[in-house]
Amino acid sequence: MFDDVLPHNDVAIRILRAADSLMARKGIQYLSTHKIAKEAGVSVGTIYLYFKDKEELLNQLVRRLFNEFHHFVKTHYDPTLTFFEQYRQLWLATWEFMQTNPNVVANMHQYESLPTFQTMILSCIDNQELAWCQFIENGKREGVIAPLPSYVLMAMSMKVTWELMYMQLLRKETLSDAVIEEVIVRTWKTIMV
Repeated sequence: MFDDVLPHNDVAIRILRAADSLMARKGIQYLSTHKIAKEAGVSVGTIYLYFKDKEELLNQLVRRLFNEFHHFVKTHYDPTLTFFEQYRQLWLATWEFMQTNPNVVANMHQYESLPTFQTMILSCIDNQELAWCQFIENGKREGVIAPLPSYVLMAMSMKVTWELMYMQLLRKETLSDAVIEEVIVRTWKTIMV
């Protein structure tokens, strides 16, 4: 989705991951280029070879996370399945992405404070390149999904994955597969006609 503006160099990616990891452990207010450099095992000057400043570094981090998330979800999306099975796939792909990227869950509320994150959310609401938007539009067209704006449908259904994963992280417990399947069914029902 954003491949053309993202760094693909291993060192730049290591710097972005270090910033994300440091943010998860210490908080966004703790981040400095010196601390990020130390976390990444590079010199401060190396950071400036890839990023103009800390703000650009954080902007690139947000873009990279959006790209990774949407790419992961898209690889798990099959529009030939029934609408419920498509929804289930999207839900489980989102859940799996968060399980394998715990820093994303830990940092979500911090990302939300970044202007780039807010801009990215707005650009994704009706972006037909994204599996979620394709699914919603197809479902509306077939009369299966409620005729509400996609962001409302997202809040009523898929946003639950993020909230549950965050609660799991806080409570240091894991929800059973049976609970997850029940949540999928119940959130699906909230967006159906």
